[in-house]
Amino acid sequence: MKNITKYLEAQNPLRYFKSAIWLTAARIGSMLISLAATFYIARSLGPKNFGEISYAQSIISILAILGAISQVLYRDVIKNPKDENRILGTAWALMLANAFLISALSLIYVLIVPHDKLTAWVLAILCIGQFFTPFSVIRNVFLAKTETKWLSIITLIIHVFLSVLKILIIAAGEGVLALAAIMALEHVISAMALVVLYTYTHKGKITKWFADSRYAKKLISDSFPMIIVSIGAILAARIDQVFLKNMLDISTVGLYSVAVQLSEVWQYLPGVIITAIFPAVINAKTYKNIYKKRIIFMISSFTLYGIAISLVISTFAPYIITKIYGEEFYLSASILRVYIWSLTPMILGFVVSHILIAENFKLEQVISSLIPAFLNIILNIILIPKFGAIGAAWATLISYSLMPILPLLSKRVRQILLT
Repeated sequence: MKNITKYLEAQNPLRYFKSAIWLTAARIGSMLISLAATFYIARSLGPKNFGEISYAQSIISILAILGAISQVLYRDVIKNPKDENRILGTAWALMLANAFLISALSLIYVLIVPHDKLTAWVLAILCIGQFFTPFSVIRNVFLAKTETKWLSIITLIIHVFLSVLKILIIAAGEGVLALAAIMALEHVISAMALVVLYTYTHKGKITKWFADSRYAKKLISDSFPMIIVSIGAILAARIDQVFLKNMLDISTVGLYSVAVQLSEVWQYLPGVIITAIFPAVINAKTYKNIYKKRIIFMISSFTLYGIAISLVISTFAPYIITKIYGEEFYLSASILRVYIWSLTPMILGFVVSHILIAENFKLEQVISSLIPAFLNIILNIILIPKFGAIGAAWATLISYSLMPILPLLSKRVRQILLT
């Protein structure tokens, strides 16, 4: 009875359920509003200008190599809440350094690889927004404590405001540069909102944050496998758009981005659910049977979810594309029919990645990320010249399918998932 009581107090399933509900509601609301805005923007801009924005976002994503520290940071905040100021301060400093690195690498890339002025300016504007992303470390405090009500509400309000602003800007006849400026503004507003929330709800003070060089080394060391994993995942997800721009043209990037967007949107719900319940998975490690049941439930549920969505989208792809984006994007339908089937391995890869984090299986994390990334690059180089954007979609599908499978080559992973 003592063990049962202790378990129930530690798990507090209602707490995780409430956290998941708030995060899910905010994510769904934000997703729907953002989608409506993006649909309108893409339809108004056309493939070429929409491709400019998508291409610049892909470059920024690939260069943001330290974003993965948030996963280790989240763990450390859970385990050491008394060291919050040191943890957050160090992470903030590292991410600020990463913002400088992104800007420098973007400048070098633009100088080395020929680009027109519009692309260079869009990249420059998006780089400015990166200097406000370090304040996103605050999210880990609320996620770790499953105090997500106000975090979810504020996130939803920001998405509504900025989505409406984007629509108004495009309706007023403004172009890609104005849209990029709003995207940068989103980081500024989000940073301000998080600081206010942290100060008045959590009663924290960012003035008490401080950077610790020893913890910085430890954080980078602990995060290194996840940084490698993140690089692999981003390369697999975004390098195809870079190849399409340089091997074909920017309009093809716009057509391809639409297919990517309509596929990735279905990752939001599983992603937020996994993030919300991950503390429960970690806490259940002490109880092997419960831990395994939760893992199996996640994998089976998200597999059915991914297959069902892929079947529906692939069947009605031409209708969906033309109704949402217009006839100008009709060629995206054939890309979408292939790309959407990467949804299931994407989600399962995310689940397996979290399991590997919980078990601290660093080697498996790196292998399951880098091999698909390298394969994706090779396949893009081979398939794009022969099949165009559809070749890039096949490259993504094939490489993503390896992500949840490769960890099973490890005996200790099989023992957890299969025995």
